[in-house]
Amino acid sequence: MGRELGLTGAELTALEYAALTHDVGQLSLTDPVPGGVTAALEPGRQRRIALLGGAVVRQTGVRWRVASAVEGQADPYREQSVTARVVATVNAYDDLTAGSGTADAAARERALRALRTATGRDHEPRVVEALSRVVSRPAHL
Repeated sequence: MGRELGLTGAELTALEYAALTHDVGQLSLTDPVPGGVTAALEPGRQRRIALLGGAVVRQTGVRWRVASAVEGQADPYREQSVTARVVATVNAYDDLTAGSGTADAAARERALRALRTATGRDHEPRVVEALSRVVSRPAHL
């Protein structure tokens, strides 16, 4: 996704770390999110999880850009860094396709349609279209 969007080396590194740690805030919850699916949660709860995750990431000593992306993934997309936009959109896609398996083309298309419907409100159109191009490519082993 990062390469598809033309991110630089430092941005790609931040995206990689943010993607790996984006859900770490869930570890701070007393009541786990069923299946880890956060896309259906109310915005306030999503924001709380993101802030908890950012706090954990900041304690690891990684660059501020990573923690900022983890925290920002629950913000309105116009307020997010491009890194947070990618993490939020891919996380939503993953939540929407949860349990369908990577080979389920119908589930992928339903998820992309839902994300496209939410563009302009929850997801940047450019990021959704980059995701669409990436997931439509044949997998390379």
